[in-house]
Amino acid sequence: MDLKILVLEARKLFQMQIQTSGNCSSIGGNKNFIIQTITWTLLTIALNCPHSLSASENYTSGLDKVCEFISNSINGAITIEDNGPHIIIDKSGKTVAELNFKPSIINWKLVSLSFWEGQDSPTTQVRAVPPCKIISARQFGKTADGDEIIISYGTDLKVRSTEPQNPPFMMAGQPMQASSEPLLALVDTGVNYNLPMVQKHLALGQDGQLIGYDFWDNDNRPFDKDPRKNAFFPLHHGTTVFSALSQELGDLKAAIYRFPAHNMCRFNDLIDHAENAGVRIVNMSMGSYSQDDWTCFHDGAKQHPHILFVISAGNDGFDIDVNPVFPASFDLENIVVVTSSDLFGRLPPQSNYGRVSVDLMVPAEQVDVFDHRGVFTTASGSSFAAPRVAALAARFLKKNVEASTTDIIDFLKSRAINSGSTPVRFGWIPDPSDDFKL
Repeated sequence: MDLKILVLEARKLFQMQIQTSGNCSSIGGNKNFIIQTITWTLLTIALNCPHSLSASENYTSGLDKVCEFISNSINGAITIEDNGPHIIIDKSGKTVAELNFKPSIINWKLVSLSFWEGQDSPTTQVRAVPPCKIISARQFGKTADGDEIIISYGTDLKVRSTEPQNPPFMMAGQPMQASSEPLLALVDTGVNYNLPMVQKHLALGQDGQLIGYDFWDNDNRPFDKDPRKNAFFPLHHGTTVFSALSQELGDLKAAIYRFPAHNMCRFNDLIDHAENAGVRIVNMSMGSYSQDDWTCFHDGAKQHPHILFVISAGNDGFDIDVNPVFPASFDLENIVVVTSSDLFGRLPPQSNYGRVSVDLMVPAEQVDVFDHRGVFTTASGSSFAAPRVAALAARFLKKNVEASTTDIIDFLKSRAINSGSTPVRFGWIPDPSDDFKL
């Protein structure tokens, strides 16, 4: 193809950052696990098999140019003046693609190539090693039914799988009975609510639909995705946190909320929604160093003293009395801040702490969890410490339905061991799954 190409400096795309949560656990010899695995495998086939795309929804036109653009950059047809990234446009001014050389153009080992194809943002991203060895390729698309998906291609650029982005809630087995008022809610990046191991712990209304809401997309599908770091490889934090929570819930059910990423002041609406649903305990394994991000949460939480917010302390190894993290560092009577310890009550290097700002430590290193695909693995950190405490508080509240927020906190304090050298306010709870003192 005879295409005149002009290379211009452009804005940087999202850097490719994929968070991993540990190595896969070896699990076998368990009948229930085998049945669960088979069930999930069948559901995965239904959700992730390549879907038929209509002509207008097939975005593959850019993929046939991958080798051409990489080759042209090597052969000098594309002039590289610095480390990029660089936009490739045609003579009409239409953005065609963007090249991103990593780590540098002098000794580069990886090319990240993104295609716009007439859209406001990239529709396709390919990573390759010159001259044209494809490492990964992902693309936004839709099924013939209009459902949003991410299409994954193999090294041969043939469709390998698809990943749903906002699927409807579908029961994997027999319909579940409606839940009584859920005592507990998870606020996070959402949850993959179509996993069988998730569904048995979901709070449902009389209409059989999820109790909760997506305050990010403003719909009733709080599905787990967080595209802020990389839209083609979204983070899936919420499902993994939920897996830690669900293991210690007993027969309790949880409502699911996706936090309002684009308008954090909608936390007021979220808290109101949770209150109306009957929620008394909220797990929030999240935070940032910007107090401004959390001002509206602070005001909303203060206006609902009967709701207990269990907050993760963070994982930077900081004393947050000195280096505040929010919302953990807010001085509110209805929040409990939790950090991770090892099995012996010792603080790992990455766990945040603080004798004023952090209330409890619980073991949360190499915790058995499953990810958004239903794959069993392990994870560590305060994100997985908080749900252990939230589940303990919910089980206490179930047996003490008249308990106030202060009563719940006093119970948690009674379960903590404080040697005097413990770097948190109340102490260490060795085993939050134990029903001692309930």
